[in-house]
Amino acid sequence: MNRKLLILLFGLPSCLLAAASAPDPLFQSSEIIDITLTAPFSLIDDERDKEKEYEGSLSYTDAVGEQVRLDVGLQVRGNWRLRKDNCTYSQLWVDFKRGQVAGTIFENQNRLKLVVQCRRPDRYAELIVKEQQAYQIFAELSEYNFDTRLVNVSYVDSEREDSSRTQLAFFIEHQNRLQARFGMEEVELSSIPNEQLNASQASLVALFMYLLGNTDYSIAQAAEGEECCHNAKLLLSEAGDYFAIPYDFDASGFVNAPYAAEPAPAMNIRSNRQRRYRGYCKHNDALPSAMRIMLEARANIAAIVGDASRVSARTANSSSKYVQELFEVLADQRSFDRAIIGDCRGQ
Repeated sequence: MNRKLLILLFGLPSCLLAAASAPDPLFQSSEIIDITLTAPFSLIDDERDKEKEYEGSLSYTDAVGEQVRLDVGLQVRGNWRLRKDNCTYSQLWVDFKRGQVAGTIFENQNRLKLVVQCRRPDRYAELIVKEQQAYQIFAELSEYNFDTRLVNVSYVDSEREDSSRTQLAFFIEHQNRLQARFGMEEVELSSIPNEQLNASQASLVALFMYLLGNTDYSIAQAAEGEECCHNAKLLLSEAGDYFAIPYDFDASGFVNAPYAAEPAPAMNIRSNRQRRYRGYCKHNDALPSAMRIMLEARANIAAIVGDASRVSARTANSSSKYVQELFEVLADQRSFDRAIIGDCRGQ
């Protein structure tokens, strides 16, 4: 995105934006990395104990053909996908040892989320691709986004040789690295008034979530006892604005995961494929600029979802049609007024 436009929209100094120009080595390329994780995965997936860390190793071949091996700790994470009736394989935290990562592709990394393929069938590999595409789409809309990297993981079970597997996954940048890129502060609140949110970023998030058909999020409130927010992180800028950065899109209609929970009754929609706008009315003045950004990114978004190199042509075509529906709403004032302006939230 044009940096002058970002300064105009978000009201941040150019020096702060410049800090975001150099992502960590892991996220400087979109090329798929082949890695091997060795750990007691049969035990990990059986116990699913969030309080327990399992010792393991991560290995890969670097750019000059040398084998790199790193000691790692693995912990399970998540809630819905952690349930055995929803997913065969646990979502993971990968913890690195700071003294080992220097000079490797994982330099600067201390802790990363690994989004793991939920079940074995090939269609679940497509869900990984589509969820990572969602992150790519938001990166086309806002500078303030989580970096991701698609990986091909060979999971070697250190206790059971017969349960090893190779599947797609992707890494998500840790929020500490995200806030370091932009010189922002972590927010340790359970909720904030929506008028304190940066209106431009909030409007982009709302339109993006509408594009995805995702209602499973909040950018102003967390569940009781948790830090704000639900499937979004809040960062505080030097200017005193709260920026919401979304994550976790598997409950969206765009990803359309078969294990996803049904929409909350309060959403008053029949399925996750049905859209419902959840932006705040207080931010409606920022919608025109958010719409312009969305429209300017249309070709890039179409290229992302229409890419059939890692999904079937049928899946790519379905994704393209689903995304196209959003642009049809933006192009028709009557539809926009009814679906967006007329359905914004007062609180």
